[in-house]
Amino acid sequence: MIPDGSEWVMPVAPIFFVRICINKRLNTDRLPSCAARGSRELALKLEDLITAENLPVEIKRGPCMNNCLVGPNLKVQGGAMFNLNDDTSDARIAEIMAAIRDEVAKRKAAAPAP
Repeated sequence: MIPDGSEWVMPVAPIFFVRICINKRLNTDRLPSCAARGSRELALKLEDLITAENLPVEIKRGPCMNNCLVGPNLKVQGGAMFNLNDDTSDARIAEIMAAIRDEVAKRKAAAPAP
């Protein structure tokens, strides 16, 4: 048992990644950036949800994905690309988590039996 009273859970190795742009512009050109639109907070929220569901997925923070005007942007490896257009609402997060769960199920189904 962990000092906070919770049970320790064996970590699960990721079977794929979700890449999220956390680029922040210096804003000398007054253009938006993913970080200014909440991508760093979104990455933390997704990590919390992925951990809570014990999904074998890792969030990878990365540089610009060349879609700043429609960000924050993220890509489920082998799956959907999301251009959130400044919408990090609970509904959009639920949509992203559904895509992540779908990709987990697809990869587990395609994995060879042990």
